[in-house]
Amino acid sequence: MLRSVDNQTEVEMEIRSPRTRLEQLAWQQGYSSAEFTRQFAVEAGKSCVASVSRTTVGRWLSGQAFPRGAAAQVLTQWFGEPITDLAGPPGEPTQNGEDLAAAAAADSIRHALESAAVLDSSALEILHSAAIEAARTYPVTPPPVMLRTLVSLRDTVFEQFGRTRSPMQQADLYLLAGQVCGLLSSTSWDLGLLDAAGQQARAAYTYGNIIGHASLLAWARALQVTVAIWSGDTRQAVSLAATALDSAPPGTASARLHSVHARALALRGARGEVTAELESAAAELERAGGDPLLDNIGGELAFDAARRGLCAASSFVALRDGRQAQAEADQALRLFAAIPAATRWSAGVTSTYADLATARTLCGDLDGAVAALEPVISSDPQRCTEALTRRLELLSRILQTGPYRGDPVATQTRDRISRVTALSLPRTLTAQTLPPM
Repeated sequence: MLRSVDNQTEVEMEIRSPRTRLEQLAWQQGYSSAEFTRQFAVEAGKSCVASVSRTTVGRWLSGQAFPRGAAAQVLTQWFGEPITDLAGPPGEPTQNGEDLAAAAAADSIRHALESAAVLDSSALEILHSAAIEAARTYPVTPPPVMLRTLVSLRDTVFEQFGRTRSPMQQADLYLLAGQVCGLLSSTSWDLGLLDAAGQQARAAYTYGNIIGHASLLAWARALQVTVAIWSGDTRQAVSLAATALDSAPPGTASARLHSVHARALALRGARGEVTAELESAAAELERAGGDPLLDNIGGELAFDAARRGLCAASSFVALRDGRQAQAEADQALRLFAAIPAATRWSAGVTSTYADLATARTLCGDLDGAVAALEPVISSDPQRCTEALTRRLELLSRILQTGPYRGDPVATQTRDRISRVTALSLPRTLTAQTLPPM
């Protein structure tokens, strides 16, 4: 028996081709426009988002209107595909150039390794080269693409342990595993996967401990401190950082640990200690440059004055010292601007602008805050990481308090922030879009 839906039978559905990917998926799941509208209301209710009219749904399905804002977030979470694909033509979702390049590179690495009967020096060179490339391209690669690359590389590294009994080669593989798991920790955090970030950081620390690699241990501990900070466990963050600093190598490793230690201490209100830690970080950066792992590889493993400046700005925001936070953010932005665009950490730049906007808000300069926020608002929401999302949410909360309560500019700014965070990468992420970790 044919089911009549809005004067449209299933046979008529089959005769007419779907006009959008969204309509194609709706038909595959047996939804009429009325049923789709009702189910949208159910999905929207999970996120406390308002439902929409059947007319609006019809315009989405036909391609006459593009879903935006909270509606786009609901559709992305519901169907597990980017809104640009859902609003596009029917067919299977296509991989973009970055996805295809990452997949091709992974296939090439696997084939090259499988071509060797045993694990030899050339095979290890391939793996080291891939790990270095991942670290160096991390600052400019979209997190979902980086995640796929790193999961494939990690699995390939794990497979090689069964191909050698050489202690030196196994030590090399443990180092590689530690590097990749550390990068997976950072990527997981970018995507808002805090538990996974913590697990990957602990794995990186374990591999560093197996081979007694001081720089890997220090980097992994700094990652754990970061996870503890954003998890709200500031006591654990302070303890981890202080203990790690006792054995961290001088230079980059210690500079990073001093900086994240400052952020943890700021959340506990220890202003004097924050200042001391940031000064120590600056002193350690004067000695940086010779670490074979962190400095020679660079990229996400590196830690420079710009990153120290971002940590400092965030620390003084936490202390509600708008004047000092603004000074640190301004300096960090100048340092980021001196880095070539091809290697500049874009998420770090936008996070610094967010901290600058918050600092100006704390100083009572709402117009200046709006100006600082513009590069963030105008950036691609799919490059908006969890750290940036939380910074924007903090700013939004501040704009609801004190002299800003009821202010029309503050209200408008909060609305703009909400639109960005609703479409941010962590908020639109679904399990279907990610490889298993």
